[in-house]
Amino acid sequence: MFLASFRVSADEKEAVLDALLPLLPAGVHENGELLSVFSGVPLSQSVMEAAAGRPLADWTVEEVPADWRARRARLGEGGVIVGGRISIRSPWEPPAAGGLIDIVVERRGGAFGSGSHPTTQMCLALLLDVEVCGGAVDLGCGVGTLAIAAAKLGWSPVVGVDRVPVAIEVARENVARNGVAVDCAVVDLAADPVPLAPLLLVNAPPPVHARVAEAMTDEVRHVIVSGIVAEEVEAVLAGYHAVGFDAAAALGTEDEWIALRLSC
Repeated sequence: MFLASFRVSADEKEAVLDALLPLLPAGVHENGELLSVFSGVPLSQSVMEAAAGRPLADWTVEEVPADWRARRARLGEGGVIVGGRISIRSPWEPPAAGGLIDIVVERRGGAFGSGSHPTTQMCLALLLDVEVCGGAVDLGCGVGTLAIAAAKLGWSPVVGVDRVPVAIEVARENVARNGVAVDCAVVDLAADPVPLAPLLLVNAPPPVHARVAEAMTDEVRHVIVSGIVAEEVEAVLAGYHAVGFDAAAALGTEDEWIALRLSC
């Protein structure tokens, strides 16, 4: 068994993973900018770079034990801890200590949202401060991280939707892996009716936010907004403000990703 590792910048990671995951049925381990891949044969740097369409920095390949427990120990505890309450990790990583809410997610086939991206982490941080008041919908759920977190925090019923079929396939696997009740379905938010609930989790680009704002009813009490950068905030907020929602909390990163909690 071999372990190939390489680095990509945060702003390139999603594009690189979209290109490489269809070639890597075992998935990719993410630890910040470091990506690691297990394979039965040594992976070729030139082939992987050609598939990614760019150089892959700090490329290394090493032979590792075939036993999965030894491989897991080799990677160490590379999960993400959010707000001191939630741990997000891959199946390769051991649980975090301290009784944290444990979310185990796998990512493959170009599905988005494993928990390593700052927008997912900021959404989770904002979610921790919302008092449970019924059901939740994750609009553009990717592999299901936010929906799973909502279910573990007590929101019910929880629904996750995405327009990418493979994302829903992986999300259902992750839901089962975490032992929670989340209904995952393929929905194109540009054309299909927008499912609503007291809490909406919308980590998506501005056109999706515009569509969600247009669909709002009195049922919705809170919206966690992300997937946008600083220059897009004003226009996105205007759409929600027009239907009675104002910003109650905000987070941001140095590379200008923004997340907001809106309430009415």
